[in-house]
Amino acid sequence: MTTDPILGLHARVDEILVAFLADRRRASPEAVPLIDEIERILTAGGKRLRPAFCYWGYRAASGTNDEAILKCAASLELLHTFAVVHDDIMDASDERRGEPAVHVKHGPSVAILVGDLALVLADDLFMTCGFGPTDMARAFTVYSEMRQQVIAGQFLDVMAAGQGVITQERARLIATMKSGGYSVEKPLLLGATLAQGSPGLIAALRAFGQPLGEAFQLRDDLLGVFGDPIDVGKPVGTDIREGKRNLLFVKTVESLDPEARQAFASRWGDRSLSAQDVDALRNVVEASGAKAATEALIETLRGQATEALAAAPIDEASRVALSALMSAAIDRTD
Repeated sequence: MTTDPILGLHARVDEILVAFLADRRRASPEAVPLIDEIERILTAGGKRLRPAFCYWGYRAASGTNDEAILKCAASLELLHTFAVVHDDIMDASDERRGEPAVHVKHGPSVAILVGDLALVLADDLFMTCGFGPTDMARAFTVYSEMRQQVIAGQFLDVMAAGQGVITQERARLIATMKSGGYSVEKPLLLGATLAQGSPGLIAALRAFGQPLGEAFQLRDDLLGVFGDPIDVGKPVGTDIREGKRNLLFVKTVESLDPEARQAFASRWGDRSLSAQDVDALRNVVEASGAKAATEALIETLRGQATEALAAAPIDEASRVALSALMSAAIDRTD
């Protein structure tokens, strides 16, 4: 395994996924069109950060079975595929990683089934990754919590979009539940649990993963409003048209006078907004200071994660790898 915490893992995880999906095609020929769509989304891009956090959580806890942990880590990319396929339906996003979203190609009914099958296959790969039954039983608790949390977080996100103004605390909870937990913290803990990490080590990785996971989602929110569509791989402004009650929205409305607040909130969530309308709302967000405040919060969270990582009882190779993953999660442009 290369010492690069992402690139070497990316290639190995992709090899495992391609081989696994080929095996599932042979086992279920009727499901081939659905499996093909799963593979299309998987191979269109993605940084494989969730598998990387899982692997290095395992290594940080002195785990040594590379083949088994890599299969477990790869299962998280299938779990992520389930989430993004369904997310694209709910958000009416036309693109994913520069490719047509599944529901655009085949309609929402087929897309739901593609997402469902990705979840089933994630469970399949996870449960057959190669660890013993005792370790798997312990790890399944973490894996199950991760699946429940991402679904519950998405539910809170959908419900909040239909509300007026929510609190900053609520917006941050949604950010953590719908993405931060299952993108960073839970993969770390899953890997460490499979390596039989001590309670102290688990607590240290949680202290690192929680603020980093929130920072990861806040960066995603910023990219959803201010990112480059070419880098992001999907249209920018979808969050505005969907009326996402993220921290950018909350901080903006809190800064406006009542009349401006009403005008802003009434347009945020209008699916018929033109590109010029989206630009105008984006300018309000930036002028309000919400963008700068969110960037500042990301840096605060980075500082918390950095301190936790420095204090964690792990070997230096794992510390260096997790530090690199932290930068990849926070400083990304896509």
